[in-house]
Amino acid sequence: MSNSQNQQGSSLEQIWNEIREHNLESFVAELDSKGFTVVPPELACPDDLAGRLLKACLDVAERRNGERPDLELGTTHAGFKGHYDGLTGTVDSPFGDLMQSLIFEDQLFEKALMNPVLLTLASYLCGYSVVLSSMGCFMKGPNVSSFALHTDTPMPSPLPPHSMVCNLTYVLTDMNKENGATAFVPGSHKWCRDPEPYESNPDDNPKAVAVEAKAGSLVVWHGNTWHGAFNRTAPGLRVSIPVYLARAYVRSQEGLIGNVPQEMLDRNEPRFGWLLQQGLSYGYRSQDDAIARLGRAGDYVKAMVEYTGQQTFGSKALYD
Repeated sequence: MSNSQNQQGSSLEQIWNEIREHNLESFVAELDSKGFTVVPPELACPDDLAGRLLKACLDVAERRNGERPDLELGTTHAGFKGHYDGLTGTVDSPFGDLMQSLIFEDQLFEKALMNPVLLTLASYLCGYSVVLSSMGCFMKGPNVSSFALHTDTPMPSPLPPHSMVCNLTYVLTDMNKENGATAFVPGSHKWCRDPEPYESNPDDNPKAVAVEAKAGSLVVWHGNTWHGAFNRTAPGLRVSIPVYLARAYVRSQEGLIGNVPQEMLDRNEPRFGWLLQQGLSYGYRSQDDAIARLGRAGDYVKAMVEYTGQQTFGSKALYD
């Protein structure tokens, strides 16, 4: 057996051990069949993690927008146009306010990224060498625009059958159709293509369903799964944190290589640095920068070898 086969076998065994440890077998099965699953609060967010994340998101919104969000009625976000007004082609923002780059806002977001249940399912979908592409927050009040169905896979159709990227979203307020829930087309991850324009409106597509999830749940989906969102007709806010992860060779949304404070890396275990792209070296600006990045990446590869016990981590690990 080759080293790469040994590596693959080792990482797969490790992932399955974690799946069993966290009682996630049924959710993995649903991921395989439907392309999405909902992990309930008691598994996804113990110790009131969701409640603390909700407060942290409200704090970030107040700092950035100068106003405390109206969680009960949603008056602060009703008909919100947002930072991307004119780009969506809709009357108002179909996703509300998108607050990006949360990972640097509060240590609680670091804890959310390192949630063992989240990492286990992300590793199942995208390999143990998965990295963070972005972490943000959607805060949506009453609106009229639905969010068109799409895939998250950043490449043209036909799409590969395996998940190049995955989304694991913390649901911080109850999610249902009236509350502007995420819309999914069950089984669409197997079609390996993006929806055509005539298929993309969740209100008109008979196969689109609204996800039902209690606050504290974790909604997880394969990068190929068709998804969007229904408009919110109920008062109040829909608040969620999408944690978007990718295979290490996929271009990420956030550029984190070399941009993470050292104290942030030091207070977390080695996998945190890997997740924040510190084991990658591409994107250099000069030969000197390339040499420096490669040396830094090598340190994180060595740390991951020790952390995982996978001796070939870093050679074929990027292609898990």
